[in-house]
Amino acid sequence: MQIVKSLERADLKLSFVNADATQARTLRDLQPGQVRLTARLDGHDEAVALAPQDAGEAREIGVALANLAGTVGAKNLHVAANEYAAALAGAASAAHWKDTRFRGVAFTAAETPQLHLEGLGDAEQARVQAVLAGMTFTRELVSAPANHLSPATLAREARTLERCGLDVDVLDTEEVKARGMNLLAAVAAGSKDGPRLIRVTLPARGECQKVVALVGKGITFDTGGYSLKTAQGMYGMKNDMGGAATVLGTMRALADLRASIPDGVEIRAYVAAAENMVGPDAMRPGDIYRAANGKTVEVTNTDAEGRLVLADALAVACDEGATELVDVATLTGAKITALGSDMAAVFSNDRDLVTRLQRAADAAGESIWELPLHQPYLKAYQKNTIADLKNSDGNPAGGSIKAALFLSQFVTRPWAHLDIAGNAAKEDVATGWGVGTLTEYVLNR
Repeated sequence: MQIVKSLERADLKLSFVNADATQARTLRDLQPGQVRLTARLDGHDEAVALAPQDAGEAREIGVALANLAGTVGAKNLHVAANEYAAALAGAASAAHWKDTRFRGVAFTAAETPQLHLEGLGDAEQARVQAVLAGMTFTRELVSAPANHLSPATLAREARTLERCGLDVDVLDTEEVKARGMNLLAAVAAGSKDGPRLIRVTLPARGECQKVVALVGKGITFDTGGYSLKTAQGMYGMKNDMGGAATVLGTMRALADLRASIPDGVEIRAYVAAAENMVGPDAMRPGDIYRAANGKTVEVTNTDAEGRLVLADALAVACDEGATELVDVATLTGAKITALGSDMAAVFSNDRDLVTRLQRAADAAGESIWELPLHQPYLKAYQKNTIADLKNSDGNPAGGSIKAALFLSQFVTRPWAHLDIAGNAAKEDVATGWGVGTLTEYVLNR
C-alpha cells in the first residue's frame, strides 16, 4: 500500500465517530479497532470506525481497513484526520503485503492501493515509509525458499544496500576461518555453499563515539544436521534466517532515516550466514571447535546450531569495537512454548538496554517480554564435557534461558538477545517483525 499526499478520487472513504455518537442501528455494536462498511454510493464506498484512543487501536483499524479494501476492491483510500495517523498508516500498509514473486506466469499481481490520510505530516510519512521499506526487504528475504536464498545469495541481497549508501563487506569461507570463526565454519561445513559473514555499516556523523551492533542469525535452511529434524519439524526452516533478515531490514530503514540518528553513533549489522546440512564434512555430535574468542565448544546437538553462529558473530562484533549489541534470532522452540508468537523474548546483561528496547517495542507496536539470565542454568553446559562449553545439555526445560546464557559467554559489552522464534513468520507469511523495534531503538537512544 502506497502512502500519497492526495487523491483525485477515493474508492473507499473512512471516517471516525465518537463512541457516544454511534446510535444508528448499523453502528450500534461497533467495537474499538473495527471498520464497518456503511454505504455503497455511486463512485465510492463509505466506512466508519470509532475514533482510536491509542496507537494500538489505530493499528487494528489500519489492518481492518486493508482487509476491507481488499474485499471491496478499492484502489484509492481516504482516511479522515486522527491523532494516530502514523500508526494507522503503518499497519494498513504492512497488512496489504503479499509475496507474489513465485506465482505462475499467468498470475497478475493486484494493483497497489493508494492511501491518503489527513493530518499525516511529512516527517511522519517519511518515517512510516522508511520502516515499511525495511519491513518489505525483511519479508522478502524470509519468504524466499532456500533454493533461491542461500548464504551466497543472502550476501548478494545485502550488497544491494550499497545503493542506499551503506557499506557492505562479505567474508567467505576462507576469510571466516582466518578470522577464527570456527563455529560458523563448522555449521556450514555440510553445505556446498559454505559460510558468509556479512557486515553492513552506516557510518556515524562526525567523530564516532559509539558503535551499535545488530547481530542476526542467518541459517538459510536448517535440516538439524546429523541431529536430524523430523519431516514436520524441517518444513518452514527456510525462515531460520529471520534474525538476519530483521537486522538487514533495519539497516534498510535506517539508511532513509540517517539524519535522525544521533551524532557520533555508528550502526553495524553482522549476519552469520550458513546452511545446516548433512554431508561428508558436516559437524558431528561430539566434535569440538574453537570460537572466535578462544572458547572451545563441544557440539552435543547439531540442531542447536544458531547459538554457534551467533557466538562467533557476537565475539567478532565485540572485537571490532561494538559498544552495545543486540542480537536477533529464531533461536528456540522453547520460546514459542513460553510466550507464543505475538511477543519476543528478551534477555540482557544490562538493565538500561532492556528498558530502551522495551520502550522501542512499545512505540513500534511490537511486544517483548524479559526472561531471566538465571546463571545456575549455565552449569548444565559446563559439566560432563572436555571443552569449555557444550552447545546443549539435551534437556528442553529452560531451553531459551540456557541458549541465552550460552551466548552471554561471547560478549564483553552491554548486550541483549531477542529470541523471535514464531515471530518472523505466522501461518507461513513473513511478518517483518522487529524492524520497527530496532529502528525505534536506534533513533531514540
